[in-house]
Amino acid sequence: MGLQKDEALVLTKISYGESDKIVRLFTLMNGKVSAIAKGGSKSQKRFMNTLEPFNHIRIEYFKKQNKSLARIENADLIESNKGIEKSLKSFCAASFFAEFTDRLTKDGERNKDLFDVLKYIFINAKDTAFGSSEIVINLLNILKVTGFLPNFKSCVYCGREVPDEEKVYFSKERGGILCKICSSSLSYKTYPAGVIISLSLFEKKGNFLIDPKFIEYIQAIMEDFIAFHLDVKLKSYRLLKSVIKEEVSSINP
Repeated sequence: MGLQKDEALVLTKISYGESDKIVRLFTLMNGKVSAIAKGGSKSQKRFMNTLEPFNHIRIEYFKKQNKSLARIENADLIESNKGIEKSLKSFCAASFFAEFTDRLTKDGERNKDLFDVLKYIFINAKDTAFGSSEIVINLLNILKVTGFLPNFKSCVYCGREVPDEEKVYFSKERGGILCKICSSSLSYKTYPAGVIISLSLFEKKGNFLIDPKFIEYIQAIMEDFIAFHLDVKLKSYRLLKSVIKEEVSSINP
């Protein structure tokens, strides 16, 4: 591949040996890239504060064919993550979305829409204490741009458009909602009226607010779906979930 010049979002960073760093990046042009920064733990000139999780950077790296790790030559900061640490919820949310993106994507698969969604999340996490609605919306957006969004509009078995009053049956196995007729012969879980309607309206993001009493049900739907279809269990999600639970408890004591 030779020398690559790209923009990247830093997903994770770990120390390697005494002075190196291994980072997972989601790049604008080449999707997910794993790379090593030689001397990254000591070099103040080349990598000072640039390879921190959630940073938006400009990067130059070499990637040889059949090699799992690229070698970072230079990295310059475009947007710092400074500020995310001010809110536990925002930090947990950024960690979750970074880990989710890492687990959901394969190396080298470009996805500009996903890059833009993730960049939006990291930038807003610095200045906004993410609420439960924002977390759900961003999760749905990531599922949408990666092609994994459940079907909340029509029956996933017969294809019939499901009227709002019937949007209560969700099948994690089928990946979406069922109509009343099909629910009689397929496995599903039933949710209170309004929960799935909220999810079906998420694309109208400008006016989209989730009723706080629906949050735990929506969490259950997404957890079941993701665990069944994507086989993803995330360490960062457990902490994020506990933070959300505290928020919901304070709203609905």
